[in-house]
Amino acid sequence: MDLYKSINVFEPKSDKSGAEVTLVTPKGRKTFHLRRPNTSNEQPPLAIESFAVEPEHYAELMKRVESLNRFSK
Repeated sequence: MDLYKSINVFEPKSDKSGAEVTLVTPKGRKTFHLRRPNTSNEQPPLAIESFAVEPEHYAELMKRVESLNRFSK
Protein backbone atom coordinates (compact mmCIF):
# COMPACT_ATOMS: atom_id res chain seq x y z
CA MET A 1 0.00 0.00 0.00
CA ASP A 2 1.36 3.41 -0.98
CA LEU A 3 1.05 5.78 1.97
CA TYR A 4 2.77 8.75 0.33
CA LYS A 5 0.27 10.63 -1.80
CA SER A 6 -0.36 14.30 -2.25
CA ILE A 7 -3.40 15.91 -3.83
CA ASN A 8 -3.30 19.61 -4.62
CA VAL A 9 -6.13 21.70 -6.02
CA PHE A 10 -5.46 25.10 -7.57
CA GLU A 11 -7.79 27.87 -8.62
CA PRO A 12 -8.14 28.27 -12.39
CA LYS A 13 -5.74 30.64 -14.07
CA SER A 14 -8.43 32.01 -16.39
CA ASP A 15 -12.18 32.53 -16.27
CA LYS A 16 -12.68 29.96 -19.03
CA SER A 17 -11.03 26.97 -17.33
CA GLY A 18 -11.89 25.03 -14.20
CA ALA A 19 -9.79 23.96 -11.24
CA GLU A 20 -6.44 22.23 -11.68
CA VAL A 21 -5.95 19.03 -9.64
CA THR A 22 -2.51 17.46 -9.20
CA LEU A 23 -1.97 13.97 -7.76
CA VAL A 24 1.61 13.17 -6.68
CA THR A 25 2.92 9.70 -5.74
CA PRO A 26 6.49 8.35 -5.51
CA LYS A 27 6.01 6.94 -9.02
CA GLY A 28 4.98 10.19 -10.69
CA ARG A 29 2.65 13.12 -10.97
CA LYS A 30 -0.58 13.59 -12.92
CA THR A 31 -2.41 16.87 -13.44
CA PHE A 32 -6.07 17.13 -14.40
CA HIS A 33 -7.93 20.24 -15.55
CA LEU A 34 -11.58 20.11 -14.55
CA ARG A 35 -14.26 21.69 -16.70
CA ARG A 36 -15.80 24.89 -15.48
CA PRO A 37 -19.47 24.33 -14.66
CA ASN A 38 -21.92 25.91 -17.05
CA THR A 39 -23.25 29.15 -15.72
CA SER A 40 -26.97 29.59 -15.77
CA ASN A 41 -29.16 32.61 -15.24
CA GLU A 42 -31.72 30.33 -13.63
CA GLN A 43 -32.15 30.60 -9.88
CA PRO A 44 -31.34 27.36 -8.05
CA PRO A 45 -34.40 25.74 -6.43
CA LEU A 46 -35.03 26.38 -2.77
CA ALA A 47 -35.80 23.70 -0.21
CA ILE A 48 -39.33 24.93 0.43
CA GLU A 49 -42.84 23.60 0.22
CA SER A 50 -44.57 23.33 -3.15
CA PHE A 51 -47.16 25.96 -2.27
CA ALA A 52 -44.43 28.64 -1.96
CA VAL A 53 -43.61 28.67 -5.71
CA GLU A 54 -45.64 28.98 -8.89
CA PRO A 55 -47.37 25.66 -9.68
CA GLU A 56 -46.03 25.53 -13.25
CA HIS A 57 -42.45 26.13 -12.09
CA TYR A 58 -42.79 23.51 -9.35
CA ALA A 59 -44.15 20.97 -11.85
CA GLU A 60 -41.16 21.61 -14.16
CA LEU A 61 -38.72 21.08 -11.29
CA MET A 62 -40.44 17.81 -10.35
CA LYS A 63 -40.18 16.60 -13.97
CA ARG A 64 -36.43 17.25 -13.82
CA VAL A 65 -36.11 15.25 -10.60
CA GLU A 66 -38.09 12.36 -12.08
CA SER A 67 -35.84 12.32 -15.16
CA LEU A 68 -32.75 12.11 -12.92
CA ASN A 69 -34.24 9.21 -10.96
CA ARG A 70 -35.17 7.39 -14.16
CA PHE A 71 -31.48 7.02 -15.14
CA SER A 72 -30.33 5.84 -11.70
CA LYS A 73 -32.50 2.71 -11.66
